[in-house]
Amino acid sequence: MAVFTREMFNSQSESTTLVDMNAGSTATAGTYAPVKDGRLKKVTLMWAGEAATSLIENVRVELECTLWSPNRQHFGLVGAGIRTAPAFPVTTMEWLTDQPVKTDQPITGQIIHATAATPITSNLRVFGTFETAG
Repeated sequence: MAVFTREMFNSQSESTTLVDMNAGSTATAGTYAPVKDGRLKKVTLMWAGEAATSLIENVRVELECTLWSPNRQHFGLVGAGIRTAPAFPVTTMEWLTDQPVKTDQPITGQIIHATAATPITSNLRVFGTFETAG
């Protein structure tokens, strides 16, 4: 058994509508293709502001794969308001999962900001921890 972590998606956005995230660590929207068949055991969201004025109240990440039941999984992150000094770190959020993955079944990632005002660009990374047979 092997356990490893990969960056599945990233986003530097301010969208208040559901939009596709960038694949892996690229700057191009797309899907994540698992590198080995196995199971997605954990999803980790890591958020940071892009500027001292970054505003984020909460974010919802949606991951979808046709192998999963239900096919679409939701993960949330609560921000810290405006990131003016002193800017305290936002806690990294982790969710345990147990969903199958296959190299030929891509995972789609989308993000939406829910704020009381217009958000200012945030930086989000979505990591997956995988378990494979070898």
